[in-house]
Amino acid sequence: MAEAMEVEPSTSVEEEAGKHDADVIEDEDDEDVEDLLDWMDNAKVSHTVMLLQQVMESPKSGPKATQIKERAVYELTRAYCASKEYSAIVKFLEESAFFQNVTKAKCAKVVRQVLDIVVSLAPQELDMQREICEKIIAWCQREKRSFLRQRVEAKLASILFHQNLFADALALIDRLLSELKKLDDKQLLVETHLMESKIHFGLRNIPKAKAALTASRTAANAIYVAPNLQASIDTMSGTIHTEEGDYNTAHSYFLEAFEQLDQMNEEAQAVSCLKYMMLCRILDALTKTLKLSAKGAIGADKTAPLDVSTLITSRQAVKYASRDLEALTAVAKAATQRSLNDYEKVLSDYAAELQKDLLIKHHLHILQEQLLESNLIRIMEPYSCVEIQHIADLMELPLPVVEKKLSQMILDGKFQGILDQGKGQLVVYEEGEKDRAMEKGLEVLEHMDEVVTTLFARSKALRTLML
Repeated sequence: MAEAMEVEPSTSVEEEAGKHDADVIEDEDDEDVEDLLDWMDNAKVSHTVMLLQQVMESPKSGPKATQIKERAVYELTRAYCASKEYSAIVKFLEESAFFQNVTKAKCAKVVRQVLDIVVSLAPQELDMQREICEKIIAWCQREKRSFLRQRVEAKLASILFHQNLFADALALIDRLLSELKKLDDKQLLVETHLMESKIHFGLRNIPKAKAALTASRTAANAIYVAPNLQASIDTMSGTIHTEEGDYNTAHSYFLEAFEQLDQMNEEAQAVSCLKYMMLCRILDALTKTLKLSAKGAIGADKTAPLDVSTLITSRQAVKYASRDLEALTAVAKAATQRSLNDYEKVLSDYAAELQKDLLIKHHLHILQEQLLESNLIRIMEPYSCVEIQHIADLMELPLPVVEKKLSQMILDGKFQGILDQGKGQLVVYEEGEKDRAMEKGLEVLEHMDEVVTTLFARSKALRTLML
């Protein structure tokens, strides 16, 4: 009897707990969100901001209501972007009670998604994006939400980079990296180091850009990296190898990035990678054809002309056919013929496609200078003294341009000669044998230094023995 009485309370507690759980499940199932769903449906039809605001202001806070409010936040962001009321986005992010009632993880997810929507719908409004990020960062600092603040700061660094404010972006990145290394947040470390590499590349600091990219790859090896982020890393690797003149390796990196972007149907980024692949093929073929040595001794070699038809495959050409690919094909044809006039005509005809990309613009400018030097040396090879005006007439270029380029080539050691501007002539000297007297003299001094050092060491050893 006593045992039965002892067991009885525990069974009643279990029954009560079971009833309570059933009531909770029943309450969740019976959560009344019909009015919220009706407002959302009407807002989709009429695109009314007022209905979306009513959804946000609803006092309901159950799981289903939270999901509907989250959708309303995204729809409201799109509506404000469509009407270009960007200040209203910041206002409802700061004042809405929704962000105070949800968990920090959910809040971070929603705010980041709002930022992504704004960036995708208004990619040119960089000042507005920067203002939104700065206000969100200030709010995160007040609310002590470090996780969200770090991710928004990473986004702000990207916006500053696209505004060409490299110094501000680098200062922000350095401070952010010091925090992330303490927390060991691998995912954000990969993205931040990649952005650091892009900033250093924008500042033309290739060694630091390469070091930052290596750090990004090292962090990426420890975690799963999304395909779009991996494509960005491969694109940056190809960019740096292109700057270093290793065009074959750069082409392989761009190919890896292109294949991933092609599978994800990211057409805009895939076309950029395809353009970079074509650029690498052009630069590699013409470097060999024109024999562009490090010293700058340029000569013609027509034995291995560039085959324009092999720049891209037929499948790529059909799927991504556009003026961008036509522009690179025209550049290849003009450069293969070594026609400077045709090359400059292509650059002017396809200015929008070739000048907006910094990598392509930079290397096409270098290729233009190389073609100019190649044609100048080809013209003056038979002469020991030639009028500068004659060279300018043959090149169909203004006389000041030719004079400036010839003086640069003389100073760079591309050939030996002088510009006699009084007579308007270029005097070319033949390359004579080098005077090896200086080299021999330096060798003798080096050997004498070794002898004196050895004698001094022996005398020191003798003095030590005598003591």
